[in-house]
Amino acid sequence: MKLHRSDAEPLSARGTPYRLNGGFTLTELVVTIAIAALLATLAVPSFNSVIATGHAKAAASELYTSLFTARSEAIRLNQQVTISPGSGGWKSGWTSTSAGGTTVDSHGATQGTVPASSATNVTYYPSGRLAPGTAAPTFVVTATTGSSMSTQCVSIDPTGTPYMKAGSTC
Repeated sequence: MKLHRSDAEPLSARGTPYRLNGGFTLTELVVTIAIAALLATLAVPSFNSVIATGHAKAAASELYTSLFTARSEAIRLNQQVTISPGSGGWKSGWTSTSAGGTTVDSHGATQGTVPASSATNVTYYPSGRLAPGTAAPTFVVTATTGSSMSTQCVSIDPTGTPYMKAGSTC
């Protein structure tokens, strides 16, 4: 009769003791890294569209915030507030100035995005509305990352309220 000790080494099927090894072999590690690299290579192109969308949304949000701030300041100051593009157009940034010549807001060029509009400037009246008879301006913000392009629209409705939406058609 054999006695079995609880602290004895475990035995293999042939009755010989074997050791429990923790960790991975070099082959297992190399195969795992190769599979991870392959999956990363497949996933990176799909991230380009996510990055482009994020850049476009961020730039459109900055423009929206500047328009909203200019409208609020026109109401608060009871003066006209005008947003004008930088010297190179809207892609170079914009500045909000009150009728008294005070700079309300100034914004530099946006990184990797191009806001475009046919509007030469946007003027808010003390009522918070645009000038009577003025066509409501629309801005198309485009961002490109790799081969992916994303667009966001920032528009102003007839009451002077700005709004944003995704897509190139406003």
